[in-house]
Amino acid sequence: MAWWRSRKRDAQQESIAEAVAEADSELGGAAERAQARGSQPSAVPNPRAERHEDAEDDTEEYDVELEYASRELRHELTAEQLLIGPEQEQISEVDRWHLIKRDLEEIDPEFITDLEQIAADAAAEAADETGPLDSDRIIAALKNLDIRYLVDENGGIVALWERHIVQVRAEGPDADILVLRARAYQTVPREWAERGYAAMNEWNRTRRFLKAYLGEPTESGALPVFGEIQVPVRPGITTALLEELIDCGTAISGTFVEWLEGELL
Repeated sequence: MAWWRSRKRDAQQESIAEAVAEADSELGGAAERAQARGSQPSAVPNPRAERHEDAEDDTEEYDVELEYASRELRHELTAEQLLIGPEQEQISEVDRWHLIKRDLEEIDPEFITDLEQIAADAAAEAADETGPLDSDRIIAALKNLDIRYLVDENGGIVALWERHIVQVRAEGPDADILVLRARAYQTVPREWAERGYAAMNEWNRTRRFLKAYLGEPTESGALPVFGEIQVPVRPGITTALLEELIDCGTAISGTFVEWLEGELL
């Protein structure tokens, strides 16, 4: 689920319907979200075991052997056995599974490991119960998403990218509001204020989820640019939903900053 991929548009030439349709285009999986976020200051290692190089060749050899075995089986069995099967089972179910497992591992050495991981993930999802929002859960979600972050002296959690930062925190009297607040490094000159407000209105009118606005002038008089998402989670939130919101929010923030460079900055 991804709604934030967008390209530079000419608002005077395109209709609102086309703009909204473009903003809501489906992206797909984690790779598109990571690309939308932009690059962090240094790469995040994400090791993954390499596939067996000879898997394709092994598959072809296995298909040939299977064809030979099938021919021999058809030759040895009578017509009646081919229709209703042998009278007695020639191999136990346990032995049959070991043979199948061996054949699968010859084709793909990681098949069984991947299957076990899928089962473990499914069990974890089934046990994913709602819980209160806190910094430890936010940090765990960021780690699982391979998003690097810093924790300041006040306990604030900030993720850094090349063109912006994203603050992720629990706010509200009971710390039950999940907030993702992005700020672009570049600011809007004071003389461009009218143009800046028009750009913020354009984003908010044609995009989902991320609320854009200009902050109070800095000491130099320039206007900072913010993008923000706030979600109340007083009843609690599952780990899967927390990760989805952070994943979505950080990717939208990256696209927002990219859009700003084409439209405003």
